[in-house]
Amino acid sequence: MKKLEYNIFIILPIVSIIVFISLVALAMMTYNGGNAIDNFSNGYSFSLNYLSDLGRNIGYSGVNNTLSFYSFNLSLIIIGISFLIYFLFLPSLHNKSSISFLLSRIGGVFGCFASICFAGVGLTPSDLFFDLHVFFANWVFRSMSLAVFFYSLTFLLINRDNVFLSLIFFSSGLIVLSHIIIADFDFALYMSNPHNAKVLSQKAAVIAMIFMVPLMAIINLKQLNDQKISLRVFG
Repeated sequence: MKKLEYNIFIILPIVSIIVFISLVALAMMTYNGGNAIDNFSNGYSFSLNYLSDLGRNIGYSGVNNTLSFYSFNLSLIIIGISFLIYFLFLPSLHNKSSISFLLSRIGGVFGCFASICFAGVGLTPSDLFFDLHVFFANWVFRSMSLAVFFYSLTFLLINRDNVFLSLIFFSSGLIVLSHIIIADFDFALYMSNPHNAKVLSQKAAVIAMIFMVPLMAIINLKQLNDQKISLRVFG
């Protein structure tokens, strides 16, 4: 196993997720308060604040949000760059057959676009570039759900022993899809508290995407141990 391949397919995604979680946690602890429902509430509310609220330059109450602003937006830029590198080379691991290679390439395209959108969310704070921010935030989830679909099929094709992990991986993708249905298609309007439904479904989708990383790392490690890899962009 080459060190570079191990770093790209195992170390890079795991470390970037750890950094992401750490910086988001710091942003939550230092958030100055306020949300769309109550502009003058104290601190960060898990059920009322969107994650994007952490990246606001000025909080809802009009107070400067400097530390949370830099922590949250930096976390997204780091994850975006790291995942872009990861998805660019990931099809190199899945070239056992023409079908798995094709599916991996398609999934890689959606994964790369999702990565760009992650960085885009961090570069366009919602209180400064609202329309661009909403575009990138929406397409993070849409692109990632499509990437998960194609990679779930890829994992099954490259090794039938991956059935259990593929099903868990696909289930995580369904959680991301549920957020799209609730938020993008306004299914939240049929729920008792639409705002809470959107906020909590967003949190669930992000947690699901975080959970996907170690699942992919396990499958990647199997591939690295089982075959010789030739690193190329999109395989």
